[in-house]
Amino acid sequence: MKKGFTLIELLVVIVLLGIIAVLVTTSVIGIMNDSKSSLSDTQKDTLEKAAEQWGTINAGEMPYDDGESISVDVQVLADEGYIDSADLEDPKTSKKICGAVKITYKESNNQYSYEFEEKSCS
Repeated sequence: MKKGFTLIELLVVIVLLGIIAVLVTTSVIGIMNDSKSSLSDTQKDTLEKAAEQWGTINAGEMPYDDGESISVDVQVLADEGYIDSADLEDPKTSKKICGAVKITYKESNNQYSYEFEEKSCS
C-alpha cells in the first residue's frame, strides 16, 4: 500500500492552483477597473449637477443667446461650497481633477446643457 502523493500529482495540483489564481486575479482587477470607471463617470455627473446649482444661484451670469456658453471651473464650485473638495480627486489616477463645466444655452428646447471638460492641472 502506498502512502502519500507522487511528485507528478503534487505538480499537477500546484499548476491547477496557479491557473485558478491567475484567472481569479484578472477577474478581480477587471472588476476594480470597471468600478473606478463607473465612479469616475458618477463624479463627472456630480460636477455637472453642482454647476446646475451654481447656475441657479448665479442666474445673472448664465448665457441667454442660442449657442452661447460659459465655463465654471471646478475649483470655483469647490470654493463656493457646491461640491466637497474630496470630489476633486480622480478615482482612476488618484490625482486632482482640473477642468470646468461648460454651460451652453440651447434655444431650440429652451434649456441649458452641462458638460464637464477636463483640463491638465498647471
